[in-house]
Amino acid sequence: DGESKILAEVNLAEENVARRIRISVGNGAQVEFISADAGRGDYSADVEIDLRGDESKADLQAVYFGNGKRKLDFNYVIRQRGKNTSATMNVRGALSDKCDKIFRGTLDFQRGSKGSTGRELEEVIILSSGTRNRSVPLMLAAEDEVDGHHAVSIGRLDEEKIFYLMSRGLDKSEAEKLIVEAAFNPVVDKIPDENLRGKLIDTLQ
Repeated sequence: DGESKILAEVNLAEENVARRIRISVGNGAQVEFISADAGRGDYSADVEIDLRGDESKADLQAVYFGNGKRKLDFNYVIRQRGKNTSATMNVRGALSDKCDKIFRGTLDFQRGSKGSTGRELEEVIILSSGTRNRSVPLMLAAEDEVDGHHAVSIGRLDEEKIFYLMSRGLDKSEAEKLIVEAAFNPVVDKIPDENLRGKLIDTLQ
């Protein structure tokens, strides 16, 4: 209760990986959960954050890069039980080649969570036509006095940004890389372990 924690989970593995993570947050406490996937094998992440205490907070920030024939399966749930809880879920990803990805993001306002707020956003950059993307944002509300919002943004790289960067001397591949890095950096920079952060940046590049 009353504590503040930062937790980071990074996947750089060559083989298939499945993660199951459960976090419970007490009265007045807050957690920042940072997740990054840049592995080579298939990846599954099942993350549940339980805001059981009044005035508790959760900030979930995640990035993923899917390429080759990888299969990615993300299931993120923030369950809001206490009064005046606050939840943020911000997920950014890029897909290329034949990658197949599904994302389920749930904000669950349970009875007793009066005065709670929740925000959920997933932004997906599609880098090639062979990818398969499924995004399923969900908001559940068993309480009246709550404020929740969710949105998904899916699209190809901004051609105007690419043209601008190419006019400054970059080739198309370099311009695309820079735009994806700019989208990922706000989350990557939050990883507290400098060594792990450096390995992730090298792998993404």
